[in-house]
Amino acid sequence: MQITSSSQLRGVFPALFTPLKSDDPRCLYNSIDYEKAKQMIDDLIGAGVHGLVPVGTTGQSSTLSHQQHLDFIKFTLDYVDGRVPVIAGAGSNSTRESIEIIKTIQKIAEVPMLCVTGYYNAPPQEGIYAHFKALSSETGAKIVLYNVPGRTANYMHPSTIIKLAEDKNIIGLKQAVDFRIGEKHCEDTKLIIEQTKNLDFATLSGEDGSFIDMLEHGGTGLISASANIPEASKIFVDLYNAFQNQEFEKCDQLQDEARDYVEAVFCRKNPIPLGTFFNSPLMLPLVSVKDTERGEEAQARIHKLIKEKAQSLLKYS
Repeated sequence: MQITSSSQLRGVFPALFTPLKSDDPRCLYNSIDYEKAKQMIDDLIGAGVHGLVPVGTTGQSSTLSHQQHLDFIKFTLDYVDGRVPVIAGAGSNSTRESIEIIKTIQKIAEVPMLCVTGYYNAPPQEGIYAHFKALSSETGAKIVLYNVPGRTANYMHPSTIIKLAEDKNIIGLKQAVDFRIGEKHCEDTKLIIEQTKNLDFATLSGEDGSFIDMLEHGGTGLISASANIPEASKIFVDLYNAFQNQEFEKCDQLQDEARDYVEAVFCRKNPIPLGTFFNSPLMLPLVSVKDTERGEEAQARIHKLIKEKAQSLLKYS
């Protein structure tokens, strides 16, 4: 049960957080907590999610070792065992490295790959285009583009995305920009959706607080950090279903219900708060919420939310 076309890029896809063991107090060489990950995956599937995205940026991809990255994707595929589709994180700011990651994942399973633009080196639009075309031509994998300029300092222009969407292997976009009506990238996002509607290409929200806005623009789903919380996932799934049933007032109510989860998950740089939600260490240079400025206050807020609204996570405390 794997995604092979954009028509399957619909619904709610948690960007799976990678839980770690507390086996290195230096937070340099911690092991992955696979038993906790099993519980997390079971709870999310039970909440009705449409798929999972292991080892995206929410999954600590920038700090896991290369082997851990691949091991966790293999574990996820094996443990999910076809219950829901999996999109594998395979991004890098080096085209060569991303190709190598994709090819190694392909030996495990033929799954779509979520690939980010060139963070730090911030290539021009011509470089972005060449990067993704190389991923497609060198691997033949199905690719989901990831546009997140707030983390990469690298904005993919609509013309670049529309041109890439003509490639049969490039089937979607995670759009993590301010696309709500009146905001900076609203018209760009609407243009992408309009110009790719007759192609095998889907646009999904990468902004948890704007899921309804993406659906109203014609987008098809959400790849979400806050959806790691099963109660939040259930809200997003209900929102998606309500939209399909044209229950638009209910959609607005559900987006409002999700606000507390979204604000808590993004009260510090993602995935720092998820470490507190799942009682997991983070690899340096990330630190726990409590070790940040006014951290005790933020940690107390997260614990209060768990106690009152995310009780499925009490087992991790």
